[in-house]
Amino acid sequence: MKNIFFVIVAAVSLLFVSCDNNKEARNFYFKAKEAYDLSDYLRVKVLTDSIKIVNNTAFDEIRAGMQLARKAELAINKQTMVYADSMLKILQKELDKAIVDFDLIKNEEYQTSGTIVYRHDPNKDSQTKSCLRVYVTEEGKLEILSVHSGSTAVEHESFKLAIANGEFIMSEVVPYDGASNYRYKINGMNVETITHREPKTLGIAQFVISAKGAPITVSYDGKRPYSYTLAKSTRKAITESYKLSEIIKQIKKYQRDEAIASQTIAILQKQIEDHKGDSI
Repeated sequence: MKNIFFVIVAAVSLLFVSCDNNKEARNFYFKAKEAYDLSDYLRVKVLTDSIKIVNNTAFDEIRAGMQLARKAELAINKQTMVYADSMLKILQKELDKAIVDFDLIKNEEYQTSGTIVYRHDPNKDSQTKSCLRVYVTEEGKLEILSVHSGSTAVEHESFKLAIANGEFIMSEVVPYDGASNYRYKINGMNVETITHREPKTLGIAQFVISAKGAPITVSYDGKRPYSYTLAKSTRKAITESYKLSEIIKQIKKYQRDEAIASQTIAILQKQIEDHKGDSI
């Protein structure tokens, strides 16, 4: 008789615990619904995740919570689309204004991607003068070429920029490979061109910009020492190319954000339609 009594007590206790847990799960759902109505979509995710934690058998509340979480995620992605679209409009205006000072150099026969060059740079295609050349890829990457031209080869693999107060920055070392580090002769003159790429070129451009009017010395690191003062025209080309690079990269970023959000919205809309009966 005692055993039957204890079984009944235990069953009743479990029933009360189950009811309490179900009530708590439902409370979390309605809190999540309130957060959704207030457009607090990140809180919706936290609260709907809590439903299963407090009662993993509250199936109606769990399903309704998942549907609410989908709707919150849909709203977030719609916000992303609106923001990306507004930023793209702003950036497109900036690009239209900046790009007039640049030329796109591209051979359609064998190049899939061209280079964007600051048209006012007198050294933009120089092979007969030691200088730094700068350009931007169509993907927005900033690239700097260190060029040496002279009767004597320097065989440089990197360069340093320095100002009088002791501040300096080094490029990355690019060993001679006949591609990124290329050496050849033109009319008996030794010509060397090294292509320097991101991320180091971003720091180099920032150094040039932050130096303001201070003279900058360019020193090539090779078998022979060689240095010169960075021309004002080159500084201007680097500054404007850096700005253009940042604009293009931002445009690419928001285009990616917009594309991902668009795909996510399509998926969520189908899921929401498939589960439209999941509500309480």
